[in-house]
This record gives sequence, C-alpha cells and structure tokens, in this order.
Amino acid sequence: MAAVRLVYKRVDGKWAWRLTSNGKVIATDGGQGYENESDAREMADRIVSGEFKNAEKKIRREAS
Repeated sequence: MAAVRLVYKRVDGKWAWRLTSNGKVIATDGGQGYENESDAREMADRIVSGEFKNAEKKIRREAS
C-alpha cells in the first residue's frame, strides 16, 4: 500500500495538496489552497509526518 503526497497548482492559481493510497484520497488541504508551493508542501509534510498525531480528538454529533 503505497501512499502518494501530491502538491499541485489549481486552476485558480492557488497551491493545494492531497494524500492518496491505492487511488483513494486519504487527506486533503480542505479546499482552502495556499498562495505558494512551499506553504502547501510544508503543511502536507507536517500532516504526513504525524506532527499532529497527539491532537485532541473530538466528535460533534449535532449539525452545525
């Protein structure tokens, strides 16, 4: 199961990233986009490296 981290320039000129495995999207930038390639790459690398693995886990069951 090989994962791929792709950083790419969108048609609106912003940079984005996504993480896929076996053709399925695992994580993305959430559609916000980044002004430059280095910011997109840095955030993708932080996610992939597990920097936020100890984040507080929450579940919201009601609609917001």
